[in-house]
This record gives sequence, C-alpha cells and structure tokens, in this order.
Amino acid sequence: MGVGLMKQKSINGLIVPLLTPMNENSELDSFALKTLTARLMNKGVKNFFVLSPFAEQQSLSQREEKEIIKLVSSLAGKRANLLIGCFADSTEEIIDKVLFAQRVSNYCVVNVPFAALTNEVVFVDFFDRLLTRTKANIFLLNDPFYFKRNIPIVGLERIVNWEKLIGVIDYSANLGYYKALADHYQSIKIFQGKEELMVDSMDMHCVGVVPAFSNFMPSIFLDIENEFKKIGYGAMLRKQTKINFMLDGYFPATKRLQSIKYALSFEGVIQKFFSADLKKLDNSEEEKIESFFEKSFA
Repeated sequence: MGVGLMKQKSINGLIVPLLTPMNENSELDSFALKTLTARLMNKGVKNFFVLSPFAEQQSLSQREEKEIIKLVSSLAGKRANLLIGCFADSTEEIIDKVLFAQRVSNYCVVNVPFAALTNEVVFVDFFDRLLTRTKANIFLLNDPFYFKRNIPIVGLERIVNWEKLIGVIDYSANLGYYKALADHYQSIKIFQGKEELMVDSMDMHCVGVVPAFSNFMPSIFLDIENEFKKIGYGAMLRKQTKINFMLDGYFPATKRLQSIKYALSFEGVIQKFFSADLKKLDNSEEEKIESFFEKSFA
C-alpha cells in the first residue's frame, strides 16, 4: 500500500466527483482545491472522485492533473477513499495513468476506449491488458456524452466477475440502461451519477451516488443509502421531487458545472472561473443562483 493511502474498505453511499477550482487564467487554483476538499471532509465526505468528469480535464495539463492527485491525496488520503479518474483515448494512455494513480490510491476509474466500445474482442482485450498490468481496483465510467456511446451490456457480461473490477459509475441519464446494469448487481457495484435519478436507482440496487451537486451541498446525499432503507421509496421520492425542483429552478442543467462553481464562489469557497470552452452564465442566471441563498431547502 502506497504512502498516504486510507486502509481499503468497501465503498458505497456518496462519492463526490471533485471539480477543479480555477483562477482567472483557467489554471488550477491549488489553494482553493485544498479549501474545497477540506470543507467537504468537514461535512462528512469519505469518498472522493478525483479528476472526475467535472474536473475539466480537457483544459488541464498533465502537470496539473498530477498536482491535483498529489494534493488531494496528501490532504485526504488517510481519511477518505480516493477514486482517481484515468481517462484517455487509447489503452496504453489509460494504463499509464493508472500506473501513476495507483501510487496513491487503491481505486481508479477508467473509460473504455471507443475502439473497445464497438468491438467485443477489443473490449475483452482492453480489460485483459489493463488488469494484467496494473494492481488498482477498477471502476468503469459510463458517460456516452464524453465517450460517444454506452458501455455495451453484452461486453460487460463477459468481464463482470473478473477480479479487481469493482463497479460502474453511470452518467448516461438513461434509466433503462441503468436497469440493465442493475441486473448484475450481485457481481458488480452500480453507482448513479445523475442527481435526478438517484431515488429510482436506489430502488434498483444502486449502492451509491456520484452527483456533481454534492460539491456544493453534500448533506443532501451523505446518508442516502441508509435513508432509503429507513424511510422507503415513497418518502424518498418526495425528497427527489424537492431536489429536482431546486436544481431546475436555480441551477440550469446545460450549465450545471458553471452554476455549482458560481454558488461555491458566492460562499467564498472557490473562485467562479472555469475553462474557456464552457458557456458563461448570463446575468439572469447568476441572479437566480444568488436568490437560491435566500431560500431554504433543508
């Protein structure tokens, strides 16, 4: 086990997909990242998804990616589970990233390269090479928005019982696809990435949630698994409706990351800046987020 690693244990419940605080030049703001991470730990967060889909990796250099991994590991590695995102276009690039990340974490999250998503033989070969050459426990990221299509269920069925393959984090926003994943819940852990679908997913063997909004309000999601077992589907569905109303009313879905950053900046946690390829919030959107703080959704 590498230096600074938390003792390995089962991962479930909330995983916060850490965003990347940036300065006005769209560069990593290391101090703000420390502040955000510390704030989340103080609120009870035990699982972090580092270099998540909300980390704006397209604008980060390799140096910044490694700095983020080292920084969060030094701050949270002994107190929290770290899942390190290792995303790339090719098998070799993904393996290289896992080899670096496993120095500080027992868990890595990988995408499946597009060639492997479209060819079953290449799909199996990808996992054979990945799991043979690395030692980390592996989570799969399913995100058809970034990676062009869903991980094929027929391919997943070929590898679902392989050692070191722990779970799938699903950002498809497709409940039918999620249900197909959940059919394999006895062999692999399934996590829901979309806030709007968490309750229906919990009713289909979901073991945890990975919502972007938890960067801002982790308390909503912290004890989701036990809460669901305690109060049941009906009561949780009312909570889901409340959350969806809050998100739709104040945090536009097409600018969710920008909205979360703006809300965190309003609280003084980070600056509001983000990568140049993302659309800016207009004045009315900023005012709507500010008005959120006048309401109470506790």
